[in-house]
Amino acid sequence: MNIGERFVYFPTREPFDTPAGFDDVTFQNKSGHTLHAWFLPAKGAQPGEILPAVLHAHGNAGNVSLHSSFSSFLTNRALHVLVFDYRGYGRSDDAPINRRALLEDTQAALAYLRTRSDVDPDRIGLYGVSLGGVPALHAAAQDPRVPAVATLSAFSSWKTVAADHAPIVGSLLIRAGLDPVDAVRQLAPRPLLLVHGDADAIVRRHHMARLETAASEAGVPVTTHTARGADHNDLIFTHPAASEAIADFFVEHLNSPPGP
Repeated sequence: MNIGERFVYFPTREPFDTPAGFDDVTFQNKSGHTLHAWFLPAKGAQPGEILPAVLHAHGNAGNVSLHSSFSSFLTNRALHVLVFDYRGYGRSDDAPINRRALLEDTQAALAYLRTRSDVDPDRIGLYGVSLGGVPALHAAAQDPRVPAVATLSAFSSWKTVAADHAPIVGSLLIRAGLDPVDAVRQLAPRPLLLVHGDADAIVRRHHMARLETAASEAGVPVTTHTARGADHNDLIFTHPAASEAIADFFVEHLNSPPGP
């Protein structure tokens, strides 16, 4: 981990309760760490009913207790959801965090979902929120079985987002690598949805434009949704059209026949 990345992550490990209807699950990553997650069954699903699922790679600060509301609305649309904590977050094993660790943990969560008897292993969409866009996009880029990817308030590259906040030294303190702008170029022919608020002061809207351009130039079917007046953390709560766009996207692409 380079100097700049040491100051990126803000996990919390205080105790929290599991909401009624959420299932506590654990699984291991390739490094042997045990990761904790919440499995949110689709509303109205019969026990053991096989349905599509969405894997939610959450944003930076906090843990699943603060992030599940960014994806729980999907269960209203006959979709199972898994939201998990990376190592060092919440009830997951405490271990050093870096961007490659995020990717490894996301891949472990995807592998776990594919083992569940109530999830169709070929209809699992990836959904990355903010920082979670990094592992979600790269996990999808490396795994052609993932049929569709959506991001919410994702940044395009580490150096660019660092420069946004520290114009002189930001890009010098953090290295390139596992940048979302590179991952989106590898998604074709699978669809991509980019959602962003035009008043986002943490990850500015120009990141969505960069991701859209890179994806389009690589032949990726990309759709964007801009939430007018939305900031980084309030978008999903104050702009219901954004939630509807995300849900519609996954319902369409996880229920349609797989592409070539």
